[in-house]
Amino acid sequence: MAKVLHKLDEAHSLYQYTDGFSFGTDAVLLSAFIRCRKGDVGVELGTGTGIIPLLLSIHKEFRKLYALEIQKDYALLARENVELNGFSEKVEVVEGDLKQAERLVPAPCDFVFSNPPYMKKESGKVNDNEKKRIARHEIHCDVDDVCRSAASLLQDKGNFFCVYRTDRMPELFFAMRKYLLEPKDLVLVCPKAESEPSLILVRGVKGAMPGLKTRKPFVIQDEKGEKTEECQRLYDTGVLEYGRQKS
Repeated sequence: MAKVLHKLDEAHSLYQYTDGFSFGTDAVLLSAFIRCRKGDVGVELGTGTGIIPLLLSIHKEFRKLYALEIQKDYALLARENVELNGFSEKVEVVEGDLKQAERLVPAPCDFVFSNPPYMKKESGKVNDNEKKRIARHEIHCDVDDVCRSAASLLQDKGNFFCVYRTDRMPELFFAMRKYLLEPKDLVLVCPKAESEPSLILVRGVKGAMPGLKTRKPFVIQDEKGEKTEECQRLYDTGVLEYGRQKS
C-alpha cells in the first residue's frame, strides 16, 4: 500500500496510507486531554497509525504504553511509526481485538484511552474503503465494547479518556457508568465560537464517586478560519489545560 510521510514537528514524522484513514483534530485533542505520569502504564484501544502514542511520547511522560489495533496493515504501520521516531522502548503495538484486551496486554494499568468509531454500523455514508469503514463505523466494536475493555484493564481509580461525538454522549455516559467508569471531566469542543459543540472529551475514573465537572468549551477556529490561540497552544505544547488532577 502506498504511504505518505507527514511531519509532526521538526524532529518527528509518521507515515499514513494514501488511501487509508488519516488522523484528524480529534486525535490531537485526545492526546492533549490525556493525563499521565512518569511511572504510569497505559493502553490505547484502537491506535490506527499510532498518532496518539507518538504525540504522548513527544509531549508527556509515562513508563509504558500498549497500543492495540485490530487491522493488520495499521498495526504494521503503527509499529513502523513508533520505530521511525525512536519510541520502541516505551510504546508496544499489539495486533488484536480490543474486546480481548485483557488477554493481550498486562493489567491492571493506570490509564486507558480510545478514539472509537463514531458511526453506527449502518448509519451515515458508508465508505467503500474497508479500512476507513472499520475506523469510522462500529463494525468490529462499539462504545460498550470500548468501555467494558477499559474497565477490565484499569486498576481502581484508574483514568479512562475518550473523544466522541456530541450527539452520542448519552450512549457513552451510559456505557461508562455501566462498567463503573464514573465521568469526572467533560470538555465540549466547538468548531467555531458560534458553533454548536461537535465533539466531547471525557475523563472517567474507575470506581469513583459521582461528580462531573463541565470544563470551559474548547474552540478550534476563529472567525477567519484560523486556529484559535488556545488551539495553536495545544498543537505546540500537546497539553489541554482543564483543571488540576489530584495526585
